[in-house]
Amino acid sequence: MININSLSIVSFLGIFFALQIPVSAENCTPIPLVGGQGSTVTKTVSTPTIPAPFGINITRNNWNTDWAVPSNNNTFRRYLVEISSNDGGPFDIRIYLKYSDQTADQFFNQEAVNIVTNKPLKIESTPRPDAQPYQVNLFVGGLESLGKTYTATAMGCY
Repeated sequence: MININSLSIVSFLGIFFALQIPVSAENCTPIPLVGGQGSTVTKTVSTPTIPAPFGINITRNNWNTDWAVPSNNNTFRRYLVEISSNDGGPFDIRIYLKYSDQTADQFFNQEAVNIVTNKPLKIESTPRPDAQPYQVNLFVGGLESLGKTYTATAMGCY
């Protein structure tokens, strides 16, 4: 014996799923690293740069990473930077889109961003309506993150 309520629910679900409009998946493409191989970088945050007289630095940090946006007529609608860390904890993070006219749009700037272990932080931005950037720049550092390791990837999405 079929319960009328069960039949109603099954009918409703059938109609509901039949009327669902398919959502097109957004296509994101990893962007290649500048001066590196692939599109993913793993770094351990080094000590900060210590300036010395005559413009010479005593140490050099590794807090910046650049990705080269391909210039083969790609028109990305947005950019996505994904950062993860098995160490977790706070990181100072800044992200820029750099343009060929020597300007840059900063789309993220926060100190002590807590990256949860095994939960990537995803940060997105849209480019200027009339221009595509040539690079995505990621700054990850801060005194609280010294010695901590993170992995980052930048992607352009159509």
